[in-house]
Amino acid sequence: MATFYLLPPRQVVGEHFRAFLGSLFPGLPWSQRMMPDLAEALSETANGHPDVFVVYQEDLAEDGHPAAMLLRDFGAERGDEVVEIRPDLGGSLAEVGRWRVPGE
Repeated sequence: MATFYLLPPRQVVGEHFRAFLGSLFPGLPWSQRMMPDLAEALSETANGHPDVFVVYQEDLAEDGHPAAMLLRDFGAERGDEVVEIRPDLGGSLAEVGRWRVPGE
């Protein structure tokens, strides 16, 4: 079984990564243009785990159900686990749902 992580847009994930990097590299600037690249670097690392896939919000069609899109566009199979991460009211990223791609 695979695990799919549904993440906020790359820009949002990059902003959170930038905040972390600021604590490691004080004073080093991270421009807005770098945010999608920072998010992609995280994705590549996560995708290095077996059967892990990262899907960003902007890669999903706005008018469809996530399970259907994962099946159709991202190679998900019925029974795969999906972990949804979204910003909470305070702006922190948090797990908001964990579910399985429905069966027939």
